Amino acid sequence: MKTKRIAALALALLCAVPMMTACGKGTAERPTIAETDMPYGSTMREDKNSFALPVTYDRRFLEQDEIAKAADLFAAIQNSDAALYANTTFPFYLTYQQQQVYKLDSPEALVKHLHSLIAGKYADDFQYSMMNITGIATNPNAGTLGSVVEMLEVSYDGDGKFLDTVQKSCDMTVEWHITYDGKTEVVPDQHVFVFQTADGWFAVV
Repeated sequence: MKTKRIAALALALLCAVPMMTACGKGTAERPTIAETDMPYGSTMREDKNSFALPVTYDRRFLEQDEIAKAADLFAAIQNSDAALYANTTFPFYLTYQQQQVYKLDSPEALVKHLHSLIAGKYADDFQYSMMNITGIATNPNAGTLGSVVEMLEVSYDGDGKFLDTVQKSCDMTVEWHITYDGKTEVVPDQHVFVFQTADGWFAVV
């Protein structure tokens, strides 16, 4: 009788640990989350061939053209390419940067200066070896993106308000991988701003 009581107690203890025995019903199933409901960063992909720089991003939230503009902007700075820079940012903002912010004589001088700001910390032949877009914000009336819109309103030389011309805007939070002298440094929490208007996509930094 005592042996039967011990066996019954052992069986009860085993059944109290359902993951370890067949006495329980097993673990509860995790609810399935649709991909469209997942937050930014849940489906990141690395693309080393489609853009001017290698980029990691969440394909569900960003269009190819807006990523391309952001990558082009920094490729222009990396390579001191004034023509590419002028093709990437707003013409009125280029003039504002050159004449009002840095007080330089030409777009070429501006882009060389932007390059030197990075090269001075790393090396003249530095490379953006990865542009990891870790987050996005899309409200042009709030946060850092809102502050940039205010700056663009001041420099805008068209009719009406700059924001009225914007169809889509995005503040990309970027983790840069900067390679120089045989090593790579990771620089998190940087920003690049991309806007779509009737004339296409433009990037601002």
